[in-house]
Amino acid sequence: MHNDAKSHRDTPPGIRALATSERVLALTFDDGPDTEFTPSVLDILQRYGISATFFCLGVQVAANWSVAKRIVVAGHQIANHTWSHPHASDVTVSELLREVENTTDTIEEATGERPRWFRPPYGELGAEQGRAIADAGYEVVLWTVDSLDWLGITGPQIVANVVPALENGAILLHHSAGNVAGTVDALPYLIEVCLRLGYRFVRLDEAM
Repeated sequence: MHNDAKSHRDTPPGIRALATSERVLALTFDDGPDTEFTPSVLDILQRYGISATFFCLGVQVAANWSVAKRIVVAGHQIANHTWSHPHASDVTVSELLREVENTTDTIEEATGERPRWFRPPYGELGAEQGRAIADAGYEVVLWTVDSLDWLGITGPQIVANVVPALENGAILLHHSAGNVAGTVDALPYLIEVCLRLGYRFVRLDEAM
């Protein structure tokens, strides 16, 4: 759906990895929930008994309440990715805060959970915007390893992007909506490889 893989050159301060030397990884999924790919991702995670963090768009939650609810009921962490996925440079501080707070309110209404984790679309956030987000009580989370799945690439290509870059405490960026059939294809194999390498998966709030 969206390119969250912009270079970190212009990105804000934020959590880019788990503060641990343990062999753990955090799977994260942006841009959902939808009714096409998010349920398949949830099915795969359930099959392997793995928890993940979903950075959801408010507009998607509003359209797909039952899937958002399923994320939480299944034991995953739900987090904020704005309402409509704007570029930071296209919105004012007050507009961004409104996007974030509307999304949080909608997530809470749909799931009973009020998220405190926030991932800015495209990894972009102005300095003043970042201060306002922090003042509003949110932790900004970016990523360590970008799967590039938003490009619509195949499962094997996604695996090739992720596995060589694995490290202790890595936050893995994937998407659960958009042109991401490759993610659904890659996920079982990727999980199995990580498990064979001795990694375990955690939600962000389990490691921070």
